[in-house]
Amino acid sequence: MKDETIENHDANTEEKTTGLATIIQSVPRVLVPLFSLFFLSFALLYATSAIVEFIKPILSEGDLTGGLVKGVHMGVVALAVYELAQVVNQEYDKSGKPSDAIRRIRRSVTRFASVVFVALVLESLIMVIKYSQQDLAGFLYYPVAIIASAALLLMSLGVFIKLSSSDTMEDCS
Repeated sequence: MKDETIENHDANTEEKTTGLATIIQSVPRVLVPLFSLFFLSFALLYATSAIVEFIKPILSEGDLTGGLVKGVHMGVVALAVYELAQVVNQEYDKSGKPSDAIRRIRRSVTRFASVVFVALVLESLIMVIKYSQQDLAGFLYYPVAIIASAALLLMSLGVFIKLSSSDTMEDCS
């Protein structure tokens, strides 16, 4: 009688674990496409805004440089958000093999970080152009700080790639 109770308890526990595993596996099937769509829609909104920000100063004031600066700024943000949508979609793609996960993560992090670096450097260049046109040389510390931060992040990415390379992983095991 006691053995039957233990077996029933084990069967109930296994059913609960199987149900929980099913829920955990089904949630990404719903949330990942939603997050990808969310980021993609924001990327399209930013791209549209980049076009508007580019055209608006040209039509209203005839300021090509101002329109170009604002358009590039919003375009880089659109590119970064699009890259994030692509990374989320590819990272949780079920066609990838589990043994392939480290390589996929390295590639995704590298691609996204590259877009962020480009965005930071372009932002600092835009600030330099804006401050030089308005004779605000005292504010050039901000773009210098952004470039220094981008350089630090780039070095950190290099350390990440070096530490997560397949040669290093084989040496550790």
